[in-house]
Amino acid sequence: MEGVAFASFTSFATKSLLFSSLSPSSIITRRQKSRKNTLKTISRQNLVIRASSASSSGSVVTLLDYGAGNVRSLRNAIRYLGFEIEDVRTPKDILNADRLIFPGVGAFASAMDVLVKTGMDEALCTYIRNDRPFLGICLGLQLLFEYSEENGPVKGLGLIPGVVGRFNSSNGFRVPHIGWNALQFAKDSEILDEIGDRHVYFVHSYRAIPSDDNKEWVSSTCNYGYDFIASIRRGNVHGVQFHPEKSGGKIFCAFSCYLFLIDSLKYRDLLKGRLQNLLRG
Repeated sequence: MEGVAFASFTSFATKSLLFSSLSPSSIITRRQKSRKNTLKTISRQNLVIRASSASSSGSVVTLLDYGAGNVRSLRNAIRYLGFEIEDVRTPKDILNADRLIFPGVGAFASAMDVLVKTGMDEALCTYIRNDRPFLGICLGLQLLFEYSEENGPVKGLGLIPGVVGRFNSSNGFRVPHIGWNALQFAKDSEILDEIGDRHVYFVHSYRAIPSDDNKEWVSSTCNYGYDFIASIRRGNVHGVQFHPEKSGGKIFCAFSCYLFLIDSLKYRDLLKGRLQNLLRG
């Protein structure tokens, strides 16, 4: 599939997906309209430092947007931090990416269908198995697991052992889980180090279930009636169930700097002090 040229991956995916009015993507869209742009909490002076650093290092973020929902806030956040965005159009674009964000929204089965039909599934698995810089957000995390119970079971990419199941509303917790919640850290994770006890923003009806088989991947959990996987980390591969771009500009800035801004450890150490000041500000 790598040799096939797609006119537009996003347009192809958009035409092949149908979502109900109760899908997570529609919920996200409604919440976007009601919330202020939290990125305004970052001072201009600090952003200028990051934007100039990103520009001088030629940093490009490759975005796997398969057309399932509105990821405009994520695009705005990436550009606001000084990064260029390159959209995935072919499987080869994934394999050639220096750093890749997969902001999945929508239904598990529909997303897997698009990935398989376009050959993106094999490219993604190769990219992640090679420990390339990756961040999966929301459904972009869930698709890494073996299968989901959403309209299923439906097979996922199978990179992480385990299942994605629906929240149980019978215990009095509303489904979907929408709002702010705190993380319980399972191990050190470079991108989570500066978040501390800050709450992050969730919008989801399904969650990855922690188990002995996947505990080496889990970097944090969250409790909503019972524990679920809030983030994973193995090498350069990261995934978060929450939305960093909706969790406050400071948190997203920290994620971006640690994950994508600079590959040089020397410069990253230099930047860390500035990040700590930003997060305290």
